[in-house]
Amino acid sequence: MTPAYPNQPDGKPITTVAAKPRDRVFHSMTGGERLAAFAWRWGQRLFFYPSPEPANAWRRVVLRCFGARIDSTAKINPSARIMHPWNLSMGAGAVVCHGVVLDCQAPIDIGAGTRISQFSHLCTATHTYHQRDMPIIGRPIKVGDRCWLAADVYVGCGVKIGDGVVVGARASVFKDVVADTVVAGSPAVVKLVRDTA
Repeated sequence: MTPAYPNQPDGKPITTVAAKPRDRVFHSMTGGERLAAFAWRWGQRLFFYPSPEPANAWRRVVLRCFGARIDSTAKINPSARIMHPWNLSMGAGAVVCHGVVLDCQAPIDIGAGTRISQFSHLCTATHTYHQRDMPIIGRPIKVGDRCWLAADVYVGCGVKIGDGVVVGARASVFKDVVADTVVAGSPAVVKLVRDTA
């Protein structure tokens, strides 16, 4: 019978010791952080998600109550999923469309006039996978002014996107993007430089 796992040279099965799943998935939080996260989960369910789509002013108030820095002209769709809103900043005229996920375990800064299209995902956290217990670490994401992230774009932790950038649909951005370029693909690469004259 073939063993389920490969053997060592002495014929004994190779075994590995993995950390408990809960230890790998969740990062440590203070009591205050846990309370804030709990309050936001309920605040989002009770006051954010049920709001009618035109009620952007109401959603800005709700987010500001939880520490977000939102310009009075920014728009956020009620179906957007925002984690840790106290780490979110949005400039004038910035738009977050439906189904967008903003995982703000570290700060996310969205510049003025920038549009984050439907089902995009900005994720500031990752696992340090080379360590056995895979602790979670966070790095901030910054999206410059006048950018457009098209549908279903993924932006990884620590990425900085310059002003005037266009990211094509379903692109995955893992490295910084210089200003006034168009990037696409997975991983995203520069396709052209925009004519800003």
